[in-house]
Parts: sequence; structure tokens; C-alpha cells
Amino acid sequence: MFEDVLSLTYPDPDHSADEERFLIIGLSSFRNVLVIFHTFRNNGIRIISARKATKKERTFYENQAKH
Repeated sequence: MFEDVLSLTYPDPDHSADEERFLIIGLSSFRNVLVIFHTFRNNGIRIISARKATKKERTFYENQAKH
């Protein structure tokens, strides 16, 4: 998913005052649209949570990917 060139990444300042967190929505290697919350730590990516996108999120991703 982090290799999806059409993925969308947004800052997520509401969920941590101590570190920068991000939300990424994109296509997995199994062709599922996923939503992942993550941060960068120790020269790597720390995934906080991951789930399948809701229908609304999937539609948003697909519409953005068309542009």
C-alpha cells in the first residue's frame, strides 16, 4: 500500500500531541482499499491501525485517483 502511487496521505494531528501521525488511504497488493494510521519511528514506519476502507472512503479514494 505504501507503494501505491495513487495513495492519499493526510496529517492526523487530532490523535497525538507527542508525535506526527498520518492517515493513508490506498490500494493494497491484494487490490483492497485500506485505511492505515501510522507514524515514523526509528527510521521506519510504525503502523498504529489498519482496516478496510468503508464504502464512503473507497468511493472518495476512487474519485481522487481518477484526477
